Amino acid sequence: MPRKRYELQQETIVRTLPRAIFVWSERWLRASAWLSAAVLCCVLLAGSAACAAGEVKIGRDVTKLPPQVQRMRQAILRAAASGSIERLRVPIGMNELPPTFGKGRVSDPVAYLRSVSADGNGREILAILYSLLTTGYAIANPGTKNEMIVWPYHALMPPGALTPSQEVELYRFLPPARFKEMAARGKYSFYSIGIAPDGVWHYFMSE
Repeated sequence: MPRKRYELQQETIVRTLPRAIFVWSERWLRASAWLSAAVLCCVLLAGSAACAAGEVKIGRDVTKLPPQVQRMRQAILRAAASGSIERLRVPIGMNELPPTFGKGRVSDPVAYLRSVSADGNGREILAILYSLLTTGYAIANPGTKNEMIVWPYHALMPPGALTPSQEVELYRFLPPARFKEMAARGKYSFYSIGIAPDGVWHYFMSE
């Protein structure tokens, strides 16, 4: 006996429903993960002044960092030293989700970084990355689930608390005029990089 059209439609809906639920769930999880990462980055950046109010542990020996962090740092440095912004796709691809590069969601991180680079080719951004990752680092929220290794350590210190030698190090990547503006506001507001202890590159952005 021929099956009714209504029954066939119902069977089709039932068969396709699990797939639809799976696709929707996967998209929702990805969006939630990106939002959580973005919120964490904003909390770290916005809370840098609060971190700076307490003692900041500064490190310079990268061999003391977790192996996963060293691996990601080296991948970014290799890309930066290459002179090609496209090479950043390698460390970006080492993440399950792209790092946060701006306050809004970025569809193509490399294209975005190229667009905000003053030279138009992304080399200024590569130079900043290289300079930051070859300075000392600081550890934010040590021993917690939000622990983050931050470059440069200056990002977690009030500008007025820097020693003369720390200012010299800062001038490697920041013009004195820009530093004076920061000092007047009482907080660091240039680029910083955050890598979690598990080696996930969370952000590279300027406040």
